[in-house]
Amino acid sequence: MQKSSFRAIAALGGIFVVAAVAHARPCRLEEGQALIAAGKTSQARSILEDCASGDSPNPRAAFLLGQSYLFGRDPDRAALWLERATILDAGSSESQYWLGRAYGEQALRASVLHQPALAKKVHRAFERSVELDPENLSARMALVEYGVRAPGFLGGSAERARLQAEEIRRRDPLKGHHAFGLIAEHQKRFDDAAREYESAQREFPGSPETAYWRVALARRQKDFEAAFSLLEPLTSGEREEPEALYLLGELAASTGLHLDRGEACLKRYLEHSPSGEEPSLASAHFQLGAIHVRRKERGLAREEYNAALEKDPTLTEARQALLKLK
Repeated sequence: MQKSSFRAIAALGGIFVVAAVAHARPCRLEEGQALIAAGKTSQARSILEDCASGDSPNPRAAFLLGQSYLFGRDPDRAALWLERATILDAGSSESQYWLGRAYGEQALRASVLHQPALAKKVHRAFERSVELDPENLSARMALVEYGVRAPGFLGGSAERARLQAEEIRRRDPLKGHHAFGLIAEHQKRFDDAAREYESAQREFPGSPETAYWRVALARRQKDFEAAFSLLEPLTSGEREEPEALYLLGELAASTGLHLDRGEACLKRYLEHSPSGEEPSLASAHFQLGAIHVRRKERGLAREEYNAALEKDPTLTEARQALLKLK
């Protein structure tokens, strides 16, 4: 055998050794999870994909990858990874819950023809999540919403939603108020919903969640001034809440009311580093662009939409808004 052949074989051997060492590296799950929480989903994927693939895939890595794609508004890839996670760890209530959410996002984007099949998958995933862990209140809350939103032939049922709400209230009184309030909202019993949220505020005065529920109810009733009033205490002073800053800005952009206040809140939000499921900075730039459109400030709107796309090139709303400005 010629020396060149020996060199080629040696080189190949070196590649195999490097690959084996790389595969043997420990999974950086905590780092990946921290990156997802910080909104750095693409960076998280780069350190999780090897660990989630291969001959011995890690179920937690597959779960985190699914979460990262869902936060990155790619429900198709999210569902693929979360399906893998549920296969690798069939006892994970958390994976089933997030798989249900991924199917739900797919259903929102699907054609009318495909929505029923996806809705059934959503329902099955949430039910399985609760079966695996009866204390998973997020999954129970998802079943409450599914019960009041979905038609009966797809598993919707106001009675089953109420039973889930009772289980939630027994385990967590605050979340129980929310569950019963949501049921009342969807049944257009708005006074009953308001009473649930007001009771929650009295019982849990330090929780900002109750204000957000009341804001959502006010918006449903098109009482926008009430929604602004409820958000105002959470957007100034020591109690400033980033979510409230964004919500007030988005409310201004969508209604055309209190535009100056909305702009100020969104600019404050841009100083914040979003984490988890908080609205992205790209979304904040998009809402600022919408405020400038309301004022007929086309140049400033264009700047904000371009800033949104720089932050997130997949933000189709910003791309469409830019086309309308031409």
